[in-house]
Amino acid sequence: MYDTLINKEESGVKMMKMNLTELAKAANVDASRITEYVQHGLLGTDHSATEFDDSDLYWIDMIQCFQDNGTSLDDLSGLMPRCRKGQSRLMQV
Repeated sequence: MYDTLINKEESGVKMMKMNLTELAKAANVDASRITEYVQHGLLGTDHSATEFDDSDLYWIDMIQCFQDNGTSLDDLSGLMPRCRKGQSRLMQV
């Protein structure tokens, strides 16, 4: 499901825009957690801290997966840019 969202973004299909409350509801995550993710730079730097899109659901899922396995937000701050870079390279192939 999330791969399809990323592919749509890369192919130029317009993504659904959401505010923080809408994203929190869609991701089933407390809005304060998403605010923490934004403050740590985990949702990327290519959008504002108040407007999100469907692709952020994928990254929230990734962040939660890493955290469920014991990775701290500080550690993720260094790891997520690498994940994004790898994702974008995969999409270019």
